[in-house]
Amino acid sequence: MNLYGLVIGIAIAIGIEYFSKHNHIIPKNKESIFLFGILLSTLFGARAYHVIDQWSFYSLNPSLIIQTWRGGLGIYGAILAVVFYIFIYSKISRISFLSILNLITPILPLCQSIGRLGNFFNREIPTWWIEASLNLILFFIIKSKKLSNFSSTSLYLIGYGSIRFFIEFLRDDTWTIENIKIAQIISIIFVLTGIFLLKKPFCERF
Repeated sequence: MNLYGLVIGIAIAIGIEYFSKHNHIIPKNKESIFLFGILLSTLFGARAYHVIDQWSFYSLNPSLIIQTWRGGLGIYGAILAVVFYIFIYSKISRISFLSILNLITPILPLCQSIGRLGNFFNREIPTWWIEASLNLILFFIIKSKKLSNFSSTSLYLIGYGSIRFFIEFLRDDTWTIENIKIAQIISIIFVLTGIFLLKKPFCERF
């Protein structure tokens, strides 16, 4: 295993440990299966986002698609895939969708901050340290008791959406369509959704 894979593995392990410690919603006898689904969704979504972005390259080199250890994992792809998986799981299990998200989002910024170190070892994304630092700050903001009246999901969406929106101005290696940065579009959606979820009466219906 290279250093990139090791760092990503550490970030995942921290996330799993946090979830297992704080989980009071998913039945313990189903927790392993749930987490396995999370891991598969994360890997598939992250890789799919990157491959779609770089399809002109991967269409000519299909054997490289599965070589995730070389780098090329899109965090937004991972997040969107996991959210979709949790939504489907919540409907099947009849468990509150947002309640599950609120178990996961407090630790996400820390995991992302650690994961960005992998970009350093792979010598990619010069702005990795900026995003890592801001994600670490976001982690402490979400954990702050002063903001405990707000759901961690809403704070995460507003916080990370804002971080990534502005980071995109410093990057020239991300997915664009007609000079429009896809990550910035997703960031705006994240922020608006987070603001919308600040309304507790709405949240309680999910």
